[in-house]
Amino acid sequence: MRVRVVWLMCGLVAAVTAITYWRLPAGATYHFDDTGPSGAASRLISYLNFPVALIAIALVGAAVRGPMAWAAIVLCAAVALPGVVSQDDLTASWANLPAVIGVALAFWLTWRAPRRWDPPLGQARIVIMVLLAIWSIPWMIASVGLYAQDLPLLGHVINSRQPTPGEPQLASVHRGLHEGLFGLMLVITALLISRRRGISTALSLYLALMLCYGLAVSFNDGWNEQVVKRGWTSHNPPSVLSPSLSLAWAAVLVAAVLVHHFWFRRERF
Repeated sequence: MRVRVVWLMCGLVAAVTAITYWRLPAGATYHFDDTGPSGAASRLISYLNFPVALIAIALVGAAVRGPMAWAAIVLCAAVALPGVVSQDDLTASWANLPAVIGVALAFWLTWRAPRRWDPPLGQARIVIMVLLAIWSIPWMIASVGLYAQDLPLLGHVINSRQPTPGEPQLASVHRGLHEGLFGLMLVITALLISRRRGISTALSLYLALMLCYGLAVSFNDGWNEQVVKRGWTSHNPPSVLSPSLSLAWAAVLVAAVLVHHFWFRRERF
């Protein structure tokens, strides 16, 4: 059941993405210069690469076994190759095709997998998801092509339409998809799937890394937009959006090992 819940979450964001990037004019979203049906299709393809391909790997690892499962995982893992997804240009390319095929195969394998009983999530998981969902409200609004100022009351709380310091043509929270929203999706996936029966050590480590990475990405994006761009501070935490040999990524990896060892592993059945 939880596997299907995650797919439904991905499908909801996909539907919103298609509508938003179809209707908004070219250049109205971040590092993307297409619109109409081709714009919707192009942004959907890059969305299926990141973050959906990463999510699909976890779902396959949790629900199915065998050669087809490994094929889906390998195809989805192509998203990690350099140049497949670039924040500087989110237009789809042929390099995105393997991960799209992998996501389609993963969906076919896992959606029809037998349902099974899973233990309750527990209070800690629910609290984390609720708090991060509240943190992600600016990106939820942006994903449908709006600014917080377009809605009653929220514009007085959320920094959104205000120009970015040093880049007056760029809103503080641009319309369209944000990596912060993707971080929320990764965290929800990790928290839901890590509480299933039969989780392997490898999958537990992967989910712990997904959790820590998603939290870091969402925190960084929100801090930059809601704190730095208000002028409250000039300090931005180091970015971990792309893997690198850095202290920030070392911290994410250490945190993932600790989450696996002291949390996920102890709850395995």
